[in-house]
Amino acid sequence: MNRKLILAVLLIASISTLTGCSKPQVKSVKMHWGEVNSSVTQIISDVTVTDPLPFSIPLSGVNVKVYMNGIDMGNGHSVGKASISPPESNIRLVIDLINSRLVDWWVTHIKNGERTTVKVISNLEFSIFGFKFGIPVTRTSEFKTDFLSGVPVKNADIVVAGEKVGEVKDIKLRWGDVTHDTTQIIVSATVVNDMPVPLYLNYLEYEIYMNGIKMGSGRITSTKIIKPNSQGKVEFTMYIDNSKIPEWWVTHIKNGEKTTVKVKMGVGMSLQGRNIFIPLNSYTYTIQTHILSS
Repeated sequence: MNRKLILAVLLIASISTLTGCSKPQVKSVKMHWGEVNSSVTQIISDVTVTDPLPFSIPLSGVNVKVYMNGIDMGNGHSVGKASISPPESNIRLVIDLINSRLVDWWVTHIKNGERTTVKVISNLEFSIFGFKFGIPVTRTSEFKTDFLSGVPVKNADIVVAGEKVGEVKDIKLRWGDVTHDTTQIIVSATVVNDMPVPLYLNYLEYEIYMNGIKMGSGRITSTKIIKPNSQGKVEFTMYIDNSKIPEWWVTHIKNGEKTTVKVKMGVGMSLQGRNIFIPLNSYTYTIQTHILSS
């Protein structure tokens, strides 16, 4: 052990004995969003560190990682002041969350019941007179969304020539399979036919928007027949294009973690050779998150 290292160890040990503190400690961690663009979402982490020693200690290195449901989303670095001084100092960390990895996160979020655990793991490395030590800092937060449970679904009448001949009721939405490419939304409903003739269901048309971004659209064909004076259950599958998730994320963060979801659906039917289209209303609602809250 060289002379400088011995002196450093003796100095810190002596002062620690007098002060009752072994080394600097983390007092608080505050986080907020920084710059957001199409590639990166910055998380700013302000770490307050107490310094019980009567001298400044330089920061020699920082290791920072951010995880969402266990997915490695990016890393970070320190900016500004590169040392701590008594009695306490603030160290600012800038963490770059890579937006292209958000698709992998989205899959875990939906499969986990729309729940996500965000974990930021840091290690602050200090050095003085060749003596090095680290202070681990872990910040964990959780958030939940309700993309489907918030849909204000209403029944829709089937009207022909101004006369109600049935209705579409008990409309429900639930998640289906989730892959890297797409997210299924299963639409189920009960169709009531009050006519003495069969009602043919031909297709479902849909459009899904999140903060104005079209996340999915299409026409799903059907061969379902509702017998006269009866009712039957139907089911259709809508798809979200997961490649749009990073684009939506940017708008969500820039909009104060708020998203306006809009779902438009309609059913094409045939009755006695006549084609009719029944809009299933347009559902609009808001999702709010607090991702960085501890």
